[in-house]
Amino acid sequence: AGGCDAILNAMSVYAEEDNLWVMAFCSLKELSFSNFGKTKMRSCGALSLVPDAMRKHERNPVIQSEGCVILGNIAVNNEDDSVVSISEGGIGAIIQTIINHPDSLEVHDAACFTLMTLASSAENAALIRKNDKMKDALDLAFEKHPQNVGKNIFTLMLAL
Repeated sequence: AGGCDAILNAMSVYAEEDNLWVMAFCSLKELSFSNFGKTKMRSCGALSLVPDAMRKHERNPVIQSEGCVILGNIAVNNEDDSVVSISEGGIGAIIQTIINHPDSLEVHDAACFTLMTLASSAENAALIRKNDKMKDALDLAFEKHPQNVGKNIFTLMLAL
């Protein structure tokens, strides 16, 4: 429990240090796989802190792909596979990262998978649909990496 608090605190204290953020996101990603970690991260505000960090470090592809994975993981409840709603800013950060990293398979794969996962919530699907950059981002990802992201994009579009 204290580890999540320590990581999030270090992220706020050392806001400009990309290397620290990469390590922090890698640690948060590991925590995000367990229900305990997800619950703790949600209570610590990670659903808003992670997209904020993605916007502040938008040129770092590791932070972008790890941020997508973290958001996708903490949004899903392992016990019943329900998906919690995330903010419009969270959806926007995921979509923007595809555009900001036009050639990165890792970023596109993480972002498309996360959007597909989040779209199983009606609230998230509505936020994805109303994002004005969604179509351009998904077109770009599919154009660059059809074999890797095509299935996730197709599944996402069915959910929308």
